[in-house]
Amino acid sequence: MEKTNGRINRVTGTTIKERLRVCAYCRVSTDNEEQLNSYQSQLKYYDEKINSKSEWQFAGIYADEAISGTLDFKRTNFMKMIEDSMSGKIDMILTKSISRFARNTLDTLKYVRMLKEKNVAILFEEENINTGSGQGELVLTLLSAMAQQESENISSHVLLGLK
Repeated sequence: MEKTNGRINRVTGTTIKERLRVCAYCRVSTDNEEQLNSYQSQLKYYDEKINSKSEWQFAGIYADEAISGTLDFKRTNFMKMIEDSMSGKIDMILTKSISRFARNTLDTLKYVRMLKEKNVAILFEEENINTGSGQGELVLTLLSAMAQQESENISSHVLLGLK
């Protein structure tokens, strides 16, 4: 069997010749000054990163401000990104970390699997996991469970502080 250069569509098995349509997802959970600076930094970083790669086509930045990552339906731009991905407008999603993508293990795995079926990869930069490269789902499961636990711990500490 001859080696194929380039990207392969996992659904059809054909070589994909066009540029990869890449978007980014950014999220901060509060609207305090420090988080908003981080939010602006994320937007600038991803805009520059995607536009600097000749093999990538900018497909937008989806961002949710001052919204928790535990409830997917409350994150309007996250849901729009999933919808656009499922309708074939996006090939790859860049995000800072698993905890920026989702704080719920089941949601993380649900969306990763849904997107994988549509040949959409997610690159979690901090963890260096690219779901399009065939890396183990076990690592993703463990790390997303840790992100969920971190969120639950923060929540219980805030409630304790309020009491």
